[in-house]
Amino acid sequence: MLFAATYVRRSLAPLRNFFAVMAAIFLATTVFDPWLSGSVVWSYLFAEANPLVALFSERVVIAMSAVIVVAALIGMGYRRREIFLATGELNAPVEGLRLPGRAKPATWLVFGAGMTLLLSLLFFNFMASQSPVSLPVFAAALPWLPLALVSAALNAFGEEAMYRAGPLATLLPAVGPKHALWMTSIWFGLGHYYGGSPSGMIGFVFTGLLGLLLGKAMLDTRGMGWSWIIHVTMDTVIYIFMAMSFVYNG
Repeated sequence: MLFAATYVRRSLAPLRNFFAVMAAIFLATTVFDPWLSGSVVWSYLFAEANPLVALFSERVVIAMSAVIVVAALIGMGYRRREIFLATGELNAPVEGLRLPGRAKPATWLVFGAGMTLLLSLLFFNFMASQSPVSLPVFAAALPWLPLALVSAALNAFGEEAMYRAGPLATLLPAVGPKHALWMTSIWFGLGHYYGGSPSGMIGFVFTGLLGLLLGKAMLDTRGMGWSWIIHVTMDTVIYIFMAMSFVYNG
């Protein structure tokens, strides 16, 4: 309806591509996702799967949904770099952030690495407070580490491409980078309010702020490199703890 309204009200025309990509996301997650997850082939492959394999299957679906959204964006005429489907300039300056005593702005090579370490430690502390942690349990969960890493990589790509890069690319020419960043970050936080780890108000605030960081990384570097690295590192911590919980509970 909003997409159709852009042809009726001229003031909404700049948002046409944004509404189109949001419709693509909606269809990918509410039509394609349940269709694939409920298909005979998917049921045959993952019907008796343990929680970690089931998690992997869900991340595959998210990544495939992201490919559909990316295809829709390309069909609308966007080029690969316009939708941040590139590593980007990993050493780009962090716009608006200057280190004390330095005339030049901080770079993402330093800031991104620091935020990756800091956020992974914060997530570790949060997950450790929710799950049993011990060296024997961690050792027993090690065989599941490759699956956790692949699941994290797929989830980070899927969420960054579908929930950040696509909406950002279509909002930029319509509302500018500042508003585009805030709009996508609030939306990302709301998604975690209703589900995810963490969820609720804590999930909304934390992932909303995380969305600001990851979205800014995309805008500053003109690519998905740092947002994917930060995202995949945090997801890996979460999935390793899920593996330890699976092992601990037998």
